[in-house]
Amino acid sequence: MRRTSRAPSLLARALTILALGLLPAAAQQAEQEPAQEPMPRFRAGTNLVRLDAYVTADGQPVADLTVEDFEVFEDDQPQKVEGFELVRVREGHGVTTAAPDPSSTRDEIEAAQDPDARLFVIFLDHWHVGLDGSARASAAVSGFLDKVVGPRDLVGVMTPDITPQNMTLTRRGDGIDRILRDAWTWGQRDRLSTRDPREQDIRACYPDSGSTAGLAQEMIERRREQKTLRALDGMVRHLDGLRDERKFVVLLSEGWILFRRNDQLARPLGGSTPGGAPPVGVGIDGRVTTQPDPREGGYGAGRLDSCERERVMLGYIDHELEVRQLAQRANRANVSFYPLDPRGLVVFDAAIGGAFRPSSPEVDRQRLANRQNGLRELAEQTGGAWVLNTNDTGGALARMLADTSAYYLLSYYSTNTKLDGRFRRITVKVTRPDVEVRARPGYLAPTEAEARAAGAAIGGPGAPGARPAPPPAVSRALDAIVPGRGNLPVRIQAAGLADRVRAVVELDAATLKRPEWQAGGTLQVFIESDRGGAPIVLDATMGAGQRSVVVEGPDGGLAPGRYSVRVEGRAADGRDSIRAATHAVVAPEGQNISGASVAFRRGPATGLAYHPTADPRFRRTERLRVEVPVLAAGALTTSGRVLTREGAPLPLPVATSERIDEQTGARYVVADVTLAPLAQGDFVLEVTAGKESATYGFRIVP
Repeated sequence: MRRTSRAPSLLARALTILALGLLPAAAQQAEQEPAQEPMPRFRAGTNLVRLDAYVTADGQPVADLTVEDFEVFEDDQPQKVEGFELVRVREGHGVTTAAPDPSSTRDEIEAAQDPDARLFVIFLDHWHVGLDGSARASAAVSGFLDKVVGPRDLVGVMTPDITPQNMTLTRRGDGIDRILRDAWTWGQRDRLSTRDPREQDIRACYPDSGSTAGLAQEMIERRREQKTLRALDGMVRHLDGLRDERKFVVLLSEGWILFRRNDQLARPLGGSTPGGAPPVGVGIDGRVTTQPDPREGGYGAGRLDSCERERVMLGYIDHELEVRQLAQRANRANVSFYPLDPRGLVVFDAAIGGAFRPSSPEVDRQRLANRQNGLRELAEQTGGAWVLNTNDTGGALARMLADTSAYYLLSYYSTNTKLDGRFRRITVKVTRPDVEVRARPGYLAPTEAEARAAGAAIGGPGAPGARPAPPPAVSRALDAIVPGRGNLPVRIQAAGLADRVRAVVELDAATLKRPEWQAGGTLQVFIESDRGGAPIVLDATMGAGQRSVVVEGPDGGLAPGRYSVRVEGRAADGRDSIRAATHAVVAPEGQNISGASVAFRRGPATGLAYHPTADPRFRRTERLRVEVPVLAAGALTTSGRVLTREGAPLPLPVATSERIDEQTGARYVVADVTLAPLAQGDFVLEVTAGKESATYGFRIVP
């Protein structure tokens, strides 16, 4: 291993993100004022309901209410407000205490869980925004970033073509306004030639004449709408896993038709062959022919079969139902939609000279109404607001999101403890006269299966069957599992020894299968004290086919304290780079064991060997081993046990022993457990040495 003195700058990463056109947006400073009653930070409880209430008078937020001023009803039944908090956003741009920009996926997750920071997503629905609309939207979004988002808030930019896992969350950066102005051509709705080659296939399969007239146009519109709604649904699910607090989605879209089942579209074509007259070409024997070249895809039988399957599938969609389901999931995930039609004041739905044939005036009016009604419904059902039919998009957007500058966080335990999956209507009232209150209209209660799958506790404090709050050590171990959600390109787990850090770096299975990583790569692990100073860099190599590696150092020793541990990796061919980060604590003298550990797994994929792992997800066919660093000399009495997420011990044997590393002389308590008896869910492995304990959270997955 090599040790150097300085870490490379993160500026190159930021410039790369901007150049890729992800439009990383800005951020904002959220300052939380002292509340009359501290709001409990619950993470469990199937009947716990969190609610954001926006109270205004003459368009200005009202920020001097108390918990006694609020009345909350669920299905007309009064509810007791258990948690109450006023969140006020710091105004002005003179804030100089901006948090650092996240440098890895894990940093983004940790930053998103900061309750003092708001999370915004700007969704650019390029399939349903024309070129003129995208040009207008650039100024509106730029003004929104300037006026609403501050230094501590996180902003992500997403399109229907960006998966939620690849969405970058960033804080405000210099030059973002210029980037937004330069990237104003993202609208695709009215373009004759789009970035989706499949649309050309559909047009070739179904010429706009004869029995196939109009088929391609409707298929393309339905397909675009389906892609957008699926992307929004995936985004809501992703945001649900990032944080419990409110998430704001600024949806720039001209709306959707909300297609329903159309048997006419899915009808048999009466024996006619789609695709029109076969083209004349030269066959493989050099002769003129109308038969497709078998060496090319062409628009032969295989391509036509694909078009036919998609035509039938698109004929049976129901996007009205999907939007209602999307609103329900967003309500459950505490996601609010703020739709904005960037066209401004709209008279006709279809642009003259656009990609599709204009409809009759009556049909055009109906299509326009459907588009705007869908956006309104999504906003109303998620507690958001909309900007439609106005040319003052910048001012309307600022007014639309002004309520985020001061709002109330309420929480209550519902008196209806049934896990029936039904919609619960919520009404929020304020005793003060002449004020307007806006809150989400309700939520969809979970079913018993959903509650148990999520590992949630049943009931609130004091409720029948309620579970006690877990010990703090168990809560911290469970919180550490959160970054394990989803497929991260690389993970890192670290533990502090007496004078160094031991880290495990692990590639995701999907990353390992990429061609760029099949030959291995190089890693740099940066260890930097929270007190500042130059980071220490440890070099390591990931061999071909190798998934994980243990990195330990530095040789010179570290002083007690908390350290940031960050890894940057590059594939052997230099075409791909990955990053992740975590923390480790080098404990002071007098402590017997470290509070953290390094995990290993053994299973069908590893054979008899234990492989180091940074992924907290395990299967029941595997064994889990953790190694806890011993910091003090002398014999220790060790034991281990597996705990539920509530901290209750399970009758599962845990074998403990001690190991001394032959190369470094480091001493470890080793705990080994077979996972076969466990069901799916979250658990904690607790290792005790003397009077001290270390915990490791893990998740059993299918």
